[in-house]
Amino acid sequence: MVQVVKDFVRKTEKTISRYNMLAHGDRVLVAVSGGPDSVVLLDVLDRLKEALSLELAVAHFDHRLRPDDDDRETRFVASLAAMRNLPFVTQKALSPLGKKGISLEEAARDRRYEFLNDTLKAHGFQKIALGHTLDDQAETVIMRLLRGSGPAGLSGIPPVRDRTVIRPLIEVTRREVEDYRVHRMLPHITDPSNLERQYLRNRIRLDLLPQLKTYQPRILEILGQTAGIMRDDVRWMETEAREWIKEHVKILKTGSHSVPLEAFRKLPAGFQNQVLRQIVKDVQGGLRRISLRHINAVKSLLEGRPQTHLNLPGGILVQKTYETLVFTRDRKKPAREKHKGYEYLLNGPGVFSLDAISCTVNIDEIKGKSPIPGDNPSPWIAHLDANRIKYPLTIRSFVPGDRFVPFGHDGAQKG
Repeated sequence: MVQVVKDFVRKTEKTISRYNMLAHGDRVLVAVSGGPDSVVLLDVLDRLKEALSLELAVAHFDHRLRPDDDDRETRFVASLAAMRNLPFVTQKALSPLGKKGISLEEAARDRRYEFLNDTLKAHGFQKIALGHTLDDQAETVIMRLLRGSGPAGLSGIPPVRDRTVIRPLIEVTRREVEDYRVHRMLPHITDPSNLERQYLRNRIRLDLLPQLKTYQPRILEILGQTAGIMRDDVRWMETEAREWIKEHVKILKTGSHSVPLEAFRKLPAGFQNQVLRQIVKDVQGGLRRISLRHINAVKSLLEGRPQTHLNLPGGILVQKTYETLVFTRDRKKPAREKHKGYEYLLNGPGVFSLDAISCTVNIDEIKGKSPIPGDNPSPWIAHLDANRIKYPLTIRSFVPGDRFVPFGHDGAQKG
């Protein structure tokens, strides 16, 4: 075997062993898109299957984003599975992607994971193997740094998630993957969307990382190391946070979590963040779409009004009643669609997360004289006469027949 191939396989084996990714006899669902990373992942696991007594199957999801290319990719991945005499499972998205309030990339990711998890449960697999590399790790850390993420975000892509999702290539670079592929003469398909600079990740990969390498040639390894350090710190903080929750937080029969603010205020700011994250995770069942700004919004409730509330993504309602903060999962949808749009009811002063349009609305009641017209410090702030409005306020998308009067104009226009 060529030395490049030997070194690559040995390095992958070390990653698998370091994170206890696989056990003898595991049934592994290998997610294969047809790109070089996933093709190499399949080849390496196929090489290791006898030594580890693995049972492999190939899974491919058709996102329906590029009809002609998608069909070609599905046929290609099916042929890879057939050449190795492996079972092949595929699924086509039932409807085009494009959920309200989230990006196309996020919608594609959600659908893909849903397919993989459903297949795992339906066919009795223990693991889902994904082809993320050290380059993907570095790109993710930079993306989250640019978005202002905290320690949890900067911990990047976990090598193992929920003891089910594994990433055996997470410590090898894309360059090493390509060298292995060339030496093994493995066919692959190139996704043209990887060159489109409209996506932030692509711009980071094509433009920013090459620039950073001129300052630090080992930038990939260093960012991967940073993610590992953050991951260890976050894991420790999560353990400590859970101990605090176990001792101080009262879990009601409804599943709501009641937090005593007197004890919570005594915690260091960073530890408060971790406690809040763990509570939201317990109530919601995950932390999807919960960012640092949402945690800070919850902490903003600690001061000010004795009674107020906040809506978080995922239908989480946070209510402050004097010295208690209660987290409840709202079983009703925070937004109900009408005419393929959205509608939110704002019941009073507070902070409201509007998932459908990816923004937050903060309603404050201010006593005093009316502001001078045109004296608004921001186009994102509106002053309304409290005596002329009535709760609940409604924020919704335009519907047929709506008309509005633009600021500074006399005539109405259709929405």
